Amino acid sequence: MSAKYHFSSLALIAICSLQSAPLWAKESAVVVTSVKYEITLDDKLPAVREMLISALEARNYAVINQLNVQEGLASRGIEAHPLELVEFCNLTKAYTITRHVPDFEMFAPCRFALFETDGKTTVMVQRPAHVLSILAKNPKLSKEGKSSLEEFDHDLKAMLTELASGDF
Repeated sequence: MSAKYHFSSLALIAICSLQSAPLWAKESAVVVTSVKYEITLDDKLPAVREMLISALEARNYAVINQLNVQEGLASRGIEAHPLELVEFCNLTKAYTITRHVPDFEMFAPCRFALFETDGKTTVMVQRPAHVLSILAKNPKLSKEGKSSLEEFDHDLKAMLTELASGDF
């Protein structure tokens, strides 16, 4: 075998290996349904919670409450896996909806549900697009309110996508 052929073969193998790497890499992806966004990460719940809160605050969402469900259940003698809720709202966007359709308040504040199993954390959130599908039947929903729900839906998916890719 000639040195030139051997070098070409090694170069080809190296290029194929580089192009194939994403097929081997396990990358978290956002699961999208008509009702929710969901992602599972290889990180512990506290680290994921802090990244989500940073992402919310960076996009002008106020964190309304953090509820450690596991601790609450433990105080009642119930053993549970790590489970937390992070409630949040963008008051300006919410008001563009609420001022015409007070029913929106049944869905507010929004919340991320985080639970940890076997060292992996799953994050779920109801899609604002789902809320829009319910409120769209109300003729008082303004174009501005509809637009706010669409932007909100886009924001949440972008946050989870960034979280999945490690872009925090």
